[in-house]
Parts: sequence; C-alpha cells; structure tokens
Amino acid sequence: MKTIYYFVSDKNFDGQILYPRIPYNRMDNEDDEIERICVSQSIDGCLLATYYGLTDIVYVHSCESDKVISPTIKQVPDTPFTGEQWIIEPVKMKLFITIKITQIIKREFHNMPMDIYCYKIME
Repeated sequence: MKTIYYFVSDKNFDGQILYPRIPYNRMDNEDDEIERICVSQSIDGCLLATYYGLTDIVYVHSCESDKVISPTIKQVPDTPFTGEQWIIEPVKMKLFITIKITQIIKREFHNMPMDIYCYKIME
C-alpha cells in the first residue's frame, strides 16, 4: 500500500510528475549523492525543512509512493525534527492546499535553523 506524503514548493506542480534529483538547497553537510524528492508525512515537517519569508505563498502538494528511504541523521541532520523522507522514483504531484506565511518563529538547534512557520490557508 502506498503512503501519502507532502511536498512544499514556491511553485505549483499540480498534475506534474517530479523526478528525483540532488536538491539545490540542502544543508552543507547533507547527502549529495542520492537523487530524491524530499517529502514528509506532515505539512509542518515539510515547512520546517525549508526556508520561506514572511508573506511567501507556498504550494502544498500530496503524492504517493512505496519507494521511500528514511535518511539517517548523518545524511540529513535535522531529520528527527522534520520527519524528512526521500522518494526515489518519479511521482505525480497533486495540489493539496495553498498557504501564505503569516509569521515566522525563529529557533535554532546546534546552529541549525529550526524556524516554525505560521500560515493561513488561501481560498
């Protein structure tokens, strides 16, 4: 049975197929060899793993896959907080909701930003 995952972006990928790749925006010490689509089973986990600004519009997509890797802390240091998982096959994205960032609560853990995003769901 395929599990539902969430993927966030500043672009709307509704109905499009995304292919695994090495992320452009990754931590300096994050894995740079495994091609993947970074997802989480929670929207807040997705947001915690990304960087957005106040008033940014974010597209939250859902997708399904059974070809998923759970990265180690060595591969992704913030994975215990984000619940980040890697889909390693092409997947079709479905727009779930569109949100607007309304507040950013700045936090840090061992020099890693752990910002919490407050948001409102757009109509």
